Amino acid sequence: MWTSKVWFVLGTAALLLLAAVLAGTLLKSSSGSEALQYFEQNFLTRAAAYQRSAILVSVARQLIFWGALSAVAAVVWKQFPSQARAPLLPTVAYLALIVLLLSLLTFPLDYYRGFILEHRFGLSLQSFSGWLADYVKNFSISFLLTVLALSGLHLLMVRLPGRWWPAAGIFVTLFLVLSTYLYPVIIDPLFYRFTTLEDEELRSSIIEMSEEAGIEVDKVLVADASRRTAKVNAYFTGMGRTKRIVIFDNLLAGFSKEEILAVIAHEMGHWKHSHIFKGIILGAAGMFLGFFLLQKLLDGMGAGAGIRGLTLALLYFSLFSFVSLPVQNAFSRAFEWQADLEAIRLTGDPRAIVSLEQNLAKANLADVDPHPFVKFVLYTHPPVMERIELAIREAES
Repeated sequence: MWTSKVWFVLGTAALLLLAAVLAGTLLKSSSGSEALQYFEQNFLTRAAAYQRSAILVSVARQLIFWGALSAVAAVVWKQFPSQARAPLLPTVAYLALIVLLLSLLTFPLDYYRGFILEHRFGLSLQSFSGWLADYVKNFSISFLLTVLALSGLHLLMVRLPGRWWPAAGIFVTLFLVLSTYLYPVIIDPLFYRFTTLEDEELRSSIIEMSEEAGIEVDKVLVADASRRTAKVNAYFTGMGRTKRIVIFDNLLAGFSKEEILAVIAHEMGHWKHSHIFKGIILGAAGMFLGFFLLQKLLDGMGAGAGIRGLTLALLYFSLFSFVSLPVQNAFSRAFEWQADLEAIRLTGDPRAIVSLEQNLAKANLADVDPHPFVKFVLYTHPPVMERIELAIREAES
């Protein structure tokens, strides 16, 4: 049966990608000699150990999740009949219970990855109660969105049998736009307190740089990340009136003015090149394709709109999203290259980019030269050494 072949191909592709990540993690012995020009061996060894541990835990979690969800789907297929017009509340209640049980099953690994490992390598500054509070917030948001999404999918399957996939794609696109707009003002404040950048000299430099970039930067906010982590970060988020650049307070405190300007110039590059908008378009296109394939698959299996079909949908999208990671991340790395080039152009200081990448890697214990398999599947950003080499080339040109 062709549907069995589709599941086999999807599952095999996911396992092969996971095996590639595992092989790349275990086979990589050390960073190249180029890395030793910019980093000490002790740092490279420690960063490699941290990244190896984090990836191994993530691989184990993914395997447990897929195995458990596959087993649940098999049981549901045997125990529940196919229903074209299954009642909404019992169906969603069953699915909510499944999502909750899967989360409880993977919680020990989430705890080890998010709390034990981060403390072992000196990256987390949170108490257990603080970490657990953040975990509960994250889970609650994810759980609510998952249940709402499955409820909406169920209603579309019932109301539009055989032709629900375009409507599902439209709703997801609208959700992507709305969530991008609202995330900075609803979700982010649940985890951080934000203040406006107070350094007037730095603000003046940022305004001057934004004029050079041909964009208007309304908000540069500082997040109180140092309460939680020793890691440093900055990001561009929001749409329209909620657009803002956010930098961590520990970045502001521990990096030079030139490095901070390089970070902000990079985020301006995302802004100038409309990467958030392009990301939404690409994400929407992927979801339309995913829903189209899912409808063909469920129709071919006669799964119906009840618990059978929605449990299979959960498994399908977990596999589909992982299999599509290399494509998603290839686009993401291309966007980051553009932003890096824009940062070099705006600052006119490639050496500051090199210094920035060195210090970011040290603060975040980044693997500066990952195995190509790991980069291919997991990396949303170019590896540190590639970004340093780009800056050096630009400095010499």
